[in-house]
Amino acid sequence: MNKRALASIVLLILAFAWGYLAAAHKLFPYRQIEATRAYFAALSNETPQPSAYWLEKSSFFEAFGARASVVVIGDSITDGAEWGEMFPDATIANRGIDGDTTDGVLRRMEGIKSVRAKKAFIMIGINDFGRAGRTVDAVFDDYRKIVSQLEQSGMKVFIQSTLSCNEAKAAWIACAAIQEKIRGLNRRLATLASGGVAFIDINADLAGEGGLKPELTYDGVHLNGDGYRIWKREISKFVLAD
Repeated sequence: MNKRALASIVLLILAFAWGYLAAAHKLFPYRQIEATRAYFAALSNETPQPSAYWLEKSSFFEAFGARASVVVIGDSITDGAEWGEMFPDATIANRGIDGDTTDGVLRRMEGIKSVRAKKAFIMIGINDFGRAGRTVDAVFDDYRKIVSQLEQSGMKVFIQSTLSCNEAKAAWIACAAIQEKIRGLNRRLATLASGGVAFIDINADLAGEGGLKPELTYDGVHLNGDGYRIWKREISKFVLAD
């Protein structure tokens, strides 16, 4: 076997190994591949199928409904936070799932309601636009259903504005193309505020003219530690209040 053939075999083995690790542990380019797959599914009017991770987490949440005073609901941005470390004085159940959408949340409501929390904080929506290509009307309709179910379960609901993306850094999710949808959804979400529902504009300090502030994100969508620190500051009084 010559050196060129041997090198090709080694490269194939390395590529396979990296592909396996990327899928199993959501390493680069996992998110980019998932976004591309969902983009073409949206073009063909296909409904993106739940990932193995989504199925694993939603099943786990249904099987282990630990009680907590607060439940946080969302996608990877919520999933990626260590809420117990952010709020050590509160019992918080993390019900965020990487890649989730509003219709995904509706499909797993039992695993959310089983927490029997007094307060529910929800922030989701970017994957509905960036991965699934959905309309603002469809996402807002899902939001109303989610809020209604949470209220019927006796929870005080805190809707957090869907986080803007950074147009310069998040080309991989077509941020510039979906930014107006995010703004439109947030304007409509603010109208849901009522006696049992509060709206918190977390974009006020996390985002600027070009979307999510570049110093608060590494890929234009997901927050770094400084971003989570600001998010915590924005909601602390609501999380910790009796």
